[in-house]
Amino acid sequence: MTVKEKQPASKEQEKVWTEEQQQLSKLYETAREFKKLACWKWISDNHIFGVQNPEDGEIGYCSIMGESENLFGLALFRGSEGLESLNDMLIERDERYAWLHRQKCIMVTYEDRTDLEKRDLAEIKELGLSFRGRNAWPMFRVFDPGFVPWTLDMEQVRFMTAALEQAMDFATRVKKDASLLTAPQSGNVLVRTNESGAWEDRWMEPGFILKRPNKVMMSNQEMLNDIMNRFPNKKGHWETEFFYAPVAVKGEGERPYYPRLAIWVDRTTRSAVGFHLCYDENYEQEFLEHFLKLIEEKGHRPQKLVIRTNETLDLFEKTAQRLKVKIEREPRLVFLEEARQDLFEYFMNNQK
Repeated sequence: MTVKEKQPASKEQEKVWTEEQQQLSKLYETAREFKKLACWKWISDNHIFGVQNPEDGEIGYCSIMGESENLFGLALFRGSEGLESLNDMLIERDERYAWLHRQKCIMVTYEDRTDLEKRDLAEIKELGLSFRGRNAWPMFRVFDPGFVPWTLDMEQVRFMTAALEQAMDFATRVKKDASLLTAPQSGNVLVRTNESGAWEDRWMEPGFILKRPNKVMMSNQEMLNDIMNRFPNKKGHWETEFFYAPVAVKGEGERPYYPRLAIWVDRTTRSAVGFHLCYDENYEQEFLEHFLKLIEEKGHRPQKLVIRTNETLDLFEKTAQRLKVKIEREPRLVFLEEARQDLFEYFMNNQK
C-alpha cells in the first residue's frame, strides 16, 4: 500500500495568531454581524440601553446609530460622564461641534474604504479580512474629552465586542417584543449584566453626575489687589467663554490633545479684547491671570462680563465679584461667536 505524502502546510495554517490578533479578529467579525443585522431599522438612537463591562463593572450606555441614514454604528458611552455627554447631545444643549470634545465613549462606525486611515487598513489586512461596498468598513475609535479620537486598547476591544454582542441580543428581542423599550419605572435603563457567567437584563437607575465644579478662586491675590487699586475705572461689556481649540497638539504621550482657548470680546465696541491659549491642566488660573492682564492693557475694568456656560461662570464669578464687575448670563454671545469663527479659521489655515 502506498503511503500518501503529507502535504506542506499552507501559509494560513502556518500563521500563529497572537492573543491580541484573536481579540481584534473577533471584534471585526462581531461588527460584521452587527452591520448585517441592521437593527437601526427598528431601534432609534434615542433608545438607550446599557452593557456592564464584565472586567471592571463600568456601565457603557449604548446608542444604535443609523436611523437617520447618515451615520451607522454603535456608540458606547462610558460611565456617568459618558451618559451626561450623550444626554447633552440628545437634547441639543451643546453648541455645534462641542460634543466632539465632550463625549467619553467607544464607537464603531461603518465607513467607506476611503474614510479609513492607513492604520485601520493595515490592521484589516493583517487580520486577513475584507469588506466591500459603501458604509461597510468598520472603524473603531475611543473618544475622551480634550483628546484626539484614538485606537482602542485591548480592554476596550473586549468591552466593545461584548457590547456589540449584547446589542444584537437586545435588538433581536426588541424586534419581537417592543415592550422591552418601556421602562417599568420612569428614568430607569435596561442594562445587560454578567455577574455570574450568564448575561441577564437588569433595570437600573443611571448614576448621573449632578455636582457642579467648585467656584474657582484666583490664587494670585497680590496681582488681583494690584489691578483693583490701579484700575478703578470701568468701561465696556466683555463677552467671554473658553472651549477647546480646533487644532490638536502633541503632548508627552503618543495621543495628541486639544489645548483650551479663551476669548474676550467687547460688545459695546464690537471689537476683540484678546484671547489666550492654554496647553496644560492649570487652565483656570492661567485664564484668570490673562483676564487681569487684559484689564492692565486696556487701562480699565469691564463694567460687565457676559457669559453663556456654567463652566465659564464657575471660572470667573469670584474674581468678577472681587473686581466689582457685574456678570450677566445670556443664551447666545453673538460677537464672541463671530470672533471664535474667525479665530478657528485662522488656526485651521495655519496648522502645520
